[in-house]
Amino acid sequence: MISDSIKRIEELLIELEQQKESENKARELRLELTNVYAKIRYGNSGKREGKAIIDKNNVEELFDEAIKNEEFKVFYQPKVNLKTYEPNGAEALCRWIHNDVIIPPDEFIPILEQSSKIEVLDFYMLDHMCRDMRKWLDEGKRVVQISVNLSRINVGQERLLERIIETIDKYSIPHSYVQVELTETSTELGFDELKDLVLGLRDAGVSTAVDDFGTGYSSLKLISELPWNVLKVDKSLLHEAERTGSSEHLMLCHIISMVRDLGMECVVEGVETPEDVKLLKDNNCFMAQGYYFDRPISREYFEQLLDSFNQQRIAR
Repeated sequence: MISDSIKRIEELLIELEQQKESENKARELRLELTNVYAKIRYGNSGKREGKAIIDKNNVEELFDEAIKNEEFKVFYQPKVNLKTYEPNGAEALCRWIHNDVIIPPDEFIPILEQSSKIEVLDFYMLDHMCRDMRKWLDEGKRVVQISVNLSRINVGQERLLERIIETIDKYSIPHSYVQVELTETSTELGFDELKDLVLGLRDAGVSTAVDDFGTGYSSLKLISELPWNVLKVDKSLLHEAERTGSSEHLMLCHIISMVRDLGMECVVEGVETPEDVKLLKDNNCFMAQGYYFDRPISREYFEQLLDSFNQQRIAR
């Protein structure tokens, strides 16, 4: 029963709060939480995630019908505050559920980016994310800031900024609840176009984030001349920095410090171990995202997750 699982989650959260000083015990509790979450998420759905036999032609042929049937679902991966271990935000991620199989995004996103269809999917995701947020606001639920990815292919598209704001306003969502993530490789398509978009979003009160920082040619001009709110460090840089004293370790520490000095928030992706958490906390980085806390999860489960933490807050 989902109700029994939710009750157990609440019990575990209380125990976790009491075990802050014991990292090993806290880790055991978090692992049990993950198992309970998985039971809620997949126990009765019959859905599975796996490689699908799908090629370029299949994707393009199936896409229009999949959009019409709303086969693309918004999953949410929490961004966790390392001071409280509460979700202070989330990233909206796309999952394609076709014939009861969850198709991973790396099987269809690169194909869609070769055509104008990625623009359709980007705005589909933004629209559905805003629709979810409107539902939560109407129900009086706690709402956190949620980020949505914008493909670098779309940067420079006509009326891009206006369409983003129109979509948010369609659901009367406070602009501060929305964050737009752009990969650092967006600069390949024109710094001026990117600058206009970031400035326009800032003026509209919409947060912006540099995504996957550290995966390509990381331009200091990109982060020094544009008014970003957040810099997201790619998981590859974190995993390479696990060896204390390595050049990657020093680089990560300096990036975190530099981001803080520039007045931005630093979020590190791909956090998977207690050692990752300790490394970030030792360097005063307190926002993290990764499987150590949760995988991308369905809207229904994300609602339950926020409700559970909110109930714990009220009980304090």
